[in-house]
Amino acid sequence: MNPHTPIHPDAATAAEIEADFWRELAEIEAESIGWTALDEGAYLHMGSADATVIEIVGIATASMADQNVLWLF
Repeated sequence: MNPHTPIHPDAATAAEIEADFWRELAEIEAESIGWTALDEGAYLHMGSADATVIEIVGIATASMADQNVLWLF
């Protein structure tokens, strides 16, 4: 791109590109440790078949390994 090339209004900004990168990295990490993708930004982790509760969280941590967790981001 040169200084005279117009920028398309739908072009992603650097911040949007970086946000997409971090979101995709989080998705890859979640799937690599057994989380199940339900939809974009929603993952399910079944830590215990006997548990009667599914926690809904915005940030997933390693301490949740033995819990049933729905991660929404």
